Amino acid sequence: MSSGAVPAAERSPRAGGLTAPGRPLASLRHRDFRVLLFSTMALQVGSWVQTIGQGWLVVNDLGGSATNLAVVALLRGAFLVLVSPFGGVFAARYERRSLLMVYTAVSAAIAVLLAVLVGTGHIELWMVYLLAALAGIVEALAGPIRSLLVFDTVGPEEMTNAVALNALGGNAMRVIGPAIGGALIGLIGTQGTFEVQAGCLVVSLVLTARLPRFEPELAEAKENAFVSVGRGLAYVMRDRRMTLIVGMAVLPSVLVYPYVSFLPVFAKDVLHEGAEAYGFLAGAVGLGSLAGGAIVAATSNRPRLGPAMMWTCLFYCLSVASFTFARHLWLAVGALVVAGVFHSIYAAFNASLMQMKAAPEFRSRVVALQTMTWGMTPFAGLLMGAMIDRWGAPHTVLGWMLAAAGLTFALAVGSRELRRV
Repeated sequence: MSSGAVPAAERSPRAGGLTAPGRPLASLRHRDFRVLLFSTMALQVGSWVQTIGQGWLVVNDLGGSATNLAVVALLRGAFLVLVSPFGGVFAARYERRSLLMVYTAVSAAIAVLLAVLVGTGHIELWMVYLLAALAGIVEALAGPIRSLLVFDTVGPEEMTNAVALNALGGNAMRVIGPAIGGALIGLIGTQGTFEVQAGCLVVSLVLTARLPRFEPELAEAKENAFVSVGRGLAYVMRDRRMTLIVGMAVLPSVLVYPYVSFLPVFAKDVLHEGAEAYGFLAGAVGLGSLAGGAIVAATSNRPRLGPAMMWTCLFYCLSVASFTFARHLWLAVGALVVAGVFHSIYAAFNASLMQMKAAPEFRSRVVALQTMTWGMTPFAGLLMGAMIDRWGAPHTVLGWMLAAAGLTFALAVGSRELRRV
């Protein structure tokens, strides 16, 4: 925990019922975690509204292709990969609340600029590319801080429960956000999605300001940032357990997550539907994730997380594979709801293991690697997009999901280290 923060146990009032220690809502008895949770939820609903708007802007308003969608995601992801390790270093050196407020304000400014460009009819594809790159830089810097603050506000004893509730709130926004985004496009146009995103970011900024100061870890304040990043990478490489945990974050990021960028293609070309259907598809995984998050919150006291993490990742891959066979909207939505259940459980356990099993002096840099893995998705998405343009979305995504399922199964049966954590 950051040196300037009051220990979670001292900040927690006595609580009974579902918020008592060891119960499904235990983390909610911490005031600072509640503030952080609502701040993150406001951020995420805006992010999902923006995702819907940006995807429809590229494919429909600007006449782009699957490859253009992939390029937008690639530019954003490239900076996640390049900048995230330094985001972890800055999170360890500087006061986290202040940094997060600055990053959130910049994100709001980007959303306002997009809304103005779209509303005035001056938007061009290269502008979408540029602003996606700027958004990637900000996300790379802010992502590690939000993950670290979950640990800071509850402590290690309830980390898994806090991650589950954080994911539960985020997935609720994943249901609400796309539905709002699709409706806004139909009612007032694409620019409305970016206006709503800016408003959500302002709410997130106000809530973040209510958090206490979390003083940085000053031990490495004079160490060169590049050296600090290198030491964090070296730690992960020499600790086989951490290598496998990080590897389990990388695998879906590269082979599974890219399909989300092409949901507009499934909606338009495979299901022959419009923006509202795109919103339903994007929200379906979040709907299933609500159930998955509830399962994690209710079972967060389990002694080992590794086996469940691997098997739920496998079933997540297979559920997305089944989605590629759907030719009716509600069958497609159903398949993605099931995928969301398994994804939520996998992701919560992986995020918990990242922080719980990392050495304290390397925790911020390990968490930064988690943010970095999110940026790998668009690189794979560029290849997936090119393959979709050539062979179609259903066949391409199915092949990728089967490859991911095969690798996950090999780890599940062949890795003792992951079965023991």
